[in-house]
Amino acid sequence: MGIETQKLGRNELWWLGEGPGAHGEAPLAPATVEASLRGRFRFSSATDDGPGLRAPQLGALHAILASQSLVERGPITIVLPTGTGKTETMLASFCHQPKRTLVVVPSDALRLQIAGKFATLGVLPSVDAVVDGFRTPVVGLLKSRLDTPEQARELRDASNVIVTTASALSRSSVEARTALADGMEQLFVDEAHHVAARTWSSIVDDFGGKPIVQFTATPFREDGRVVEGKIAYAYPLRLAQENGWFAPINYRSIMATGNLDRAVASAAVAQLKDDLAAGRDHVLMARVQSISRAEELLALYEELAPELAPLRLDSKLSAVRQRAGKDALDARTSRIVVCVDMLGEGFDLPALKIAAVHDPHKSLAVTLQFVGRFARAGGDELGEASVFVPRSAGEMDERLRRLYGEDSDWNTVIRDLTHAEVEYEQARSDFESGFGDLPSEVAMRGIQPKMSTVIYRSPTLQWEPTAIHDVFEPADLLTKRIAINAAEKVAWFVTAETTPVRWGNFTTFSEVVHHLYVVHADTTSGLLYINSSNNDSVHQEIAKAVGGDQVQLIRGDVVYRVLAPMSRRIPTNVGLLDAVNRNRRFTMHVGADVLEGFGPGAAQKSKTNIFAHGYAEQSRVSFGASRKGRIWSHRAARGILDWKRWAQDVGAVVTDETIDVQSVMAGFIIPTAAVERPPLVPLGIEWPHDIGLVTSEARQVGSGGIDHPLIDLDLVIRTSTRGDPIEFDVVSDDWTLRYTMTFDGDGPAVSAVGGDATVSLPRGQSIGLARFMTQNGMTVYFEAEALLSPDGYLIQPDRERPLFPADRLEVIDWRGIDIRKESQGPDRDADSVQFRVAQVLADESEWEVILDDDGKGEIADLVLARRIEGSLELVLAHCKFSGGDNPGARVGDLYEVCGQAVKCYKARSDVEHTLRRAIRRERNRQSAGRVGLLVGSLDLLHDILDECWRLDPRVTVLIAQPGLSKAGMSHPQSELLGCTELYLSETYGSRFRVLCSA
Repeated sequence: MGIETQKLGRNELWWLGEGPGAHGEAPLAPATVEASLRGRFRFSSATDDGPGLRAPQLGALHAILASQSLVERGPITIVLPTGTGKTETMLASFCHQPKRTLVVVPSDALRLQIAGKFATLGVLPSVDAVVDGFRTPVVGLLKSRLDTPEQARELRDASNVIVTTASALSRSSVEARTALADGMEQLFVDEAHHVAARTWSSIVDDFGGKPIVQFTATPFREDGRVVEGKIAYAYPLRLAQENGWFAPINYRSIMATGNLDRAVASAAVAQLKDDLAAGRDHVLMARVQSISRAEELLALYEELAPELAPLRLDSKLSAVRQRAGKDALDARTSRIVVCVDMLGEGFDLPALKIAAVHDPHKSLAVTLQFVGRFARAGGDELGEASVFVPRSAGEMDERLRRLYGEDSDWNTVIRDLTHAEVEYEQARSDFESGFGDLPSEVAMRGIQPKMSTVIYRSPTLQWEPTAIHDVFEPADLLTKRIAINAAEKVAWFVTAETTPVRWGNFTTFSEVVHHLYVVHADTTSGLLYINSSNNDSVHQEIAKAVGGDQVQLIRGDVVYRVLAPMSRRIPTNVGLLDAVNRNRRFTMHVGADVLEGFGPGAAQKSKTNIFAHGYAEQSRVSFGASRKGRIWSHRAARGILDWKRWAQDVGAVVTDETIDVQSVMAGFIIPTAAVERPPLVPLGIEWPHDIGLVTSEARQVGSGGIDHPLIDLDLVIRTSTRGDPIEFDVVSDDWTLRYTMTFDGDGPAVSAVGGDATVSLPRGQSIGLARFMTQNGMTVYFEAEALLSPDGYLIQPDRERPLFPADRLEVIDWRGIDIRKESQGPDRDADSVQFRVAQVLADESEWEVILDDDGKGEIADLVLARRIEGSLELVLAHCKFSGGDNPGARVGDLYEVCGQAVKCYKARSDVEHTLRRAIRRERNRQSAGRVGLLVGSLDLLHDILDECWRLDPRVTVLIAQPGLSKAGMSHPQSELLGCTELYLSETYGSRFRVLCSA
């Protein structure tokens, strides 16, 4: 088929000169094309006897038409797996209702590909989906910015379809964009997982009130944010694979004791050669995550298969060389490409059937898109896809562990993970649609219920939500209609309840309080959940009205099962009921007083309610439970669907008969008052959490007339013993002062050994540093998982101490290094421990920032950061010199560095604070004529800070101690490292690495 082109200013018109639906030498008028297409579309279905549209294409087309038949309509999303014919679905929708259409795509390559498809209508003519005298569309290619409305109208009026990129539109003037959008009748967005970006959102806003259809293989963007719009249709990957549109994938997990890259490359090249010998027209892609890695791997593939002409494609190459590389792949003069995410949307090469994933993606959405390219079904000359992945691929998105695990069945796992990604958005859309006509008084999307519920159980649970009207008078309902989702068995409504004012007794006026009620019946488990902002009742009348007279409230000690999934759980509120002492029947214990709720005196008392905090799923969580039946959490809900799922999770735990309530109670970490020195080795000391979070320099600490910001001071433990007084130094760049911590009946106290510093307070006041530390408390980390909290309590889990496996120790080459020399200093001493660690880490990845933060008040000796595929990777590396000339089993070599490591446990929970602190410290360093940045710049650090709120933080705390011998690690060393790792992982899920000697 011959596509003709014509310049239109800086843009182009395309039309079909020869072939089915051709125009000839000149393009026809758009109105003529529209008229020729009306009534020419056929819902031609593919069968064994003849070609036609596939089931997912027809299903998606019907979903689009159904949505556009509604009076109230907004953007809709069509989810079609790679290979099912997404582009032809777009063409079919246009042909069924031919009208001026703007198609927005994410890349130049895809703009050309989609424009060509529209100009020829793809396979639609050959499968009889368009028939009898039709003409193909005139396609406008918007390649450059539009400056004036006149330019926009010229292109618009000459085209049936305009294909452009978001960047070309965003560079156009507001007036030109408005003129363009005013004349277009519908908007298609291809690869819609880009649509949540600000520029894309503004384009969608220009089309308010007009049909907007978004097409994607995944409803999630690379940064994890959701594509806006209702999911109108989602075709399961399982069916795509069963029907042969998404080919099976042969997955091999490669393990090697030596060079893992060589092992992966060798296996992939061997597969390619086997496929070629079998007559398969296959091409191999080696995927890496950085240009430096691409250069390294290209040399390896040239060594292994020079006859297959390996080449490299990445953004460092010129456009000419990139085009030449792609042409070589098309012509098969090259069959191996080492790539850094260059073959994305718009590069269509079905022969890509072998993937060597040297650096696995760490984003699920990107992984699924990547794998989909290799799983496209093809003709007889194409076989099944093969994917080779290194076994030791490192940590990644939790959902990818199964995907990159040993012996994974990718064909099953990818289906599962894809379904899980689509599921929530599909469920949210379906869930809200299931309510039908919603109350006009309250917008459902604005409802964010508290995570709270009472649970009723019944062997014959009913679902009669309309009976709520029998409980409330019509005048007490703000929402006159009860919102009911019959399929999900969820109802919600808002009351307007009149109550007396609390400050007097008046009959002439009162207060109106609005309460939200949400009711959910899980008839499978026989559980009825009720949520309300009114906590004065357990809502038995609602339960009986909706669920039937046999409902029974779940109450008593069993509700405390909800606390079982939390690790490191600490009670913060406990209510006790004394059945003997009538004068002191009920007592509430809060904060430090909570000890009485678990002490010997509480043995004859029942606990009426417990609230505790701890950690679960790599985050800090909290749960409360009352014997009366109410269960709650401080977690926020995005909407009613979130609450429903939370409630069902709670119900499953509370009714789990295998959970022993006594074991739950025994599993609490009970703080004990620190009235004497703990017989443990102190590892590190730091300011209380609220002081440590401040990045302001307003609070100054002075000694000898020289002041420094408190947050820049170092706190260093002086003695690593179990019995001596706990002495520590407070260190600035100009002075060092010694302090000691003592214990008595009033708790810990700090005193100066010699001179004391002065802390400046607001309004010109000041206080001695020793008194300041005593009043505010200090956090001290000890061995054996023990911690002294600022309020003077020792917190230590009562359990067996974990050991760190020797095979997790990472041996690096310390040759040429003075292992007793820790810091590289401003001259970057090449024989220091820190210099070698920086070298090793820099070689591991393409870091955007590597910062030498060694100094007083440091975050870590080295801070490494980069953004990659929706994540922010942060490494905090602490280096320590050896206590001896040779590596050994000295536990003393690990005390201080493990103390530094555990003090980083909060970094993953507040990456923004860590970055702000790094920026402030580097700015101050540069002001003093020093530079800590080894890679990157302050501007780049600011860019990362600006973006960190939407990135998934992945924090690794690393310690390097050449004095630790992997072969000779002692039991005390293993226990100390094991406790350090457990604390970091149980709190906020930071990873832990140890670099050592052989």
